[in-house]
Amino acid sequence: MDTPLLIDVRTAEEYAEGHAPGAFLLPLVALVCGNLGVLADTEKDTPLELYCHSGARAEQARLILMDLGYSQVVNRGGLTDVIGDAR
Repeated sequence: MDTPLLIDVRTAEEYAEGHAPGAFLLPLVALVCGNLGVLADTEKDTPLELYCHSGARAEQARLILMDLGYSQVVNRGGLTDVIGDAR
């Protein structure tokens, strides 16, 4: 099994204030505008785990990525959910 990419879909400012270890920044607004950032060269079957503040933006991002053909996309919820899972 491939190791999932952990993607933070919050803003750059939120990311700078603190993020999960190993998380890549890909703001939801970038996805909405068609900018795939770190995912531009990523295979569509790569496992992706998304998070934001509460899970709402991560769910929007999950739906966008699924529509773009990414097949293994999971909404992990909020930052505290992800950090809590890592403990």
